[in-house]
Order: sequence, then C-alpha cells, then structure tokens
Amino acid sequence: MSRLHNRNSLIQIKYSTFPKKKKKSSEASEPNSSTSLIDAATLLGDNIRTIDLQLSRSIASEVLIQEKSEMIS
Repeated sequence: MSRLHNRNSLIQIKYSTFPKKKKKSSEASEPNSSTSLIDAATLLGDNIRTIDLQLSRSIASEVLIQEKSEMIS
C-alpha cells in the first residue's frame, strides 16, 4: 500500500511541476469565442435556409414536370 501511495505522490509531483499553458498573444486579442460561435451558427442557419428554398423550388419543378407528363400520357 505504501508503495502505491508513494508512486501516486510522485505522479502528482511530476504533473504539478509542469508549467501551465500560457495564452498566445493572438488568443488574447481574439474576440469572445461565444460571439464567434453565435456568428458561425447564424451563418450556418442562413445557408441552410437558402439551400432549403432552392431544394423546395427544385422539388416543386420536378412535381410539376411529372404532373404535366402524366397529363400528356
């Protein structure tokens, strides 16, 4: 048991002596990450709505073509 305790103590000492990661100067000047995340989500939402509209139009065109071809047949 004491061997395990000593090993754990050594592990804790090793890890506690590692220097903490410092922020880069570029990270400090970056805007708030939550703002960037909100902006990205907003842009993604806009793109999804645009694709949805284009897809709806395409499907409507296909349905119209199918209906007209059935009328002719």
